[in-house]
Amino acid sequence: MKKITLLIILLLALTYVDSSAAFDTKGFQPVQPYGTFSTLSAYTIEKDKPGIMFSLERSIQPNFYRLFINASYGLTDKIELLTSVPFIFNYRGTGGIGDTSIGYKYNILSEKRLGPSISYLVGFSIPGKETFSTLGHVGGALLISKRVGPFRGHGNLFYFKSTSSSMEDEVELRLGLDLAAAHSFNILSELIVKKSHFSEHIDLVEGKMGYRVKIASNSYAALGVGYDFKNRTPELRIFLTLSLFPLDQVKVKRIYYEEEKT
Repeated sequence: MKKITLLIILLLALTYVDSSAAFDTKGFQPVQPYGTFSTLSAYTIEKDKPGIMFSLERSIQPNFYRLFINASYGLTDKIELLTSVPFIFNYRGTGGIGDTSIGYKYNILSEKRLGPSISYLVGFSIPGKETFSTLGHVGGALLISKRVGPFRGHGNLFYFKSTSSSMEDEVELRLGLDLAAAHSFNILSELIVKKSHFSEHIDLVEGKMGYRVKIASNSYAALGVGYDFKNRTPELRIFLTLSLFPLDQVKVKRIYYEEEKT
């Protein structure tokens, strides 16, 4: 809790920095630990299991806060419903809701000893405030995950077409690496290469680094930083996430209660 408190203080202290760069939009974000900071895993959440994650991002140059509410639900053991809703604050004196992403993930191939887990994602976005919007888009992604020893790697290739003829098609590659460094402690790294709806060329090459801890049987917290190697916009990004799986705690309590009765 001390580390989380210190990070929140750091985020607030960095509020008053001048901004001159354009706003960047986000799409689907994973619920930890089903992925890294932005890279989704090909694994699907268990049937009838809901998960929710709150993610606070502090961007520096351009300067703003972004709060993500991400949710996932296991419709079956192979199909996962997911949504990501971003709220932007203090961006050039304004704020509002960004594009809401809604979709589903289907696992077409389970991980084998030598083979990866493969899923596809199909989704769309509902436009938010114009300043933070792509005016809506539709598309999908190929998701691949593989575990080798203490390492778990994830790769995502996204393609989205805007509903507006004035926007370019968006292509994004996300690569994430999850290292189980100790019990309940994972080191996370990520690389994102993106050609957004606002550009004809690659306009983001961002690296991210951080860690995730399991703070209870049904919750995880993660801290991280990101840096844009291409344009330095943002110059720095700081992340704080908290994910919860409410039914896990209910199951634990039920098992404990039944054991006490016997």
